[in-house]
Amino acid sequence: MQEIEVVVDFNGIVIFDPERLKEYYGNIDIGTNLLKRFTTTNEGEEVIKQGIVTPIIGINDSAYKVFVREDHEQSEIHPNSIILSNSFFPLGITNRAVISDLSTLYEWYPDENWIEIHIPVGFYSVKINGFHLIENDEIIDFGFEFVFSKEHILPKFSGSLTQNMQVLELK
Repeated sequence: MQEIEVVVDFNGIVIFDPERLKEYYGNIDIGTNLLKRFTTTNEGEEVIKQGIVTPIIGINDSAYKVFVREDHEQSEIHPNSIILSNSFFPLGITNRAVISDLSTLYEWYPDENWIEIHIPVGFYSVKINGFHLIENDEIIDFGFEFVFSKEHILPKFSGSLTQNMQVLELK
């Protein structure tokens, strides 16, 4: 289990294997706007279906507490604080996995603001849980948990790209 702070400046978080993303494109030039390609063509859906990128999109800019764990590891989040869940996203790791702000895909600079996550090479179905803790009508703790379940083959994408993933709203 790994706890990370991810500072979001571009309304989202992504987990990906940089080598798989480079293999998909052959080469990615410095400064390339992959996000535009993902949102104006079917490439965005394809990289998700092929398990190259696992995104959280449409969230507020902030510093998020992020937990990354395998499904056999115990969660650090109290079950009552989980307010949303989105599953499953396929992810294939052939080299290493990193987590970053969505801006990584807006302007490609290898290793800039990437945080390596400690998940072994393999195929996974990924569940994303969003959580927050409220005291006196204020959100005092919030973030996301990525739960990795090992698979023998790359699973099918069954998550939602349109689900509201906001954890900074009082409900």
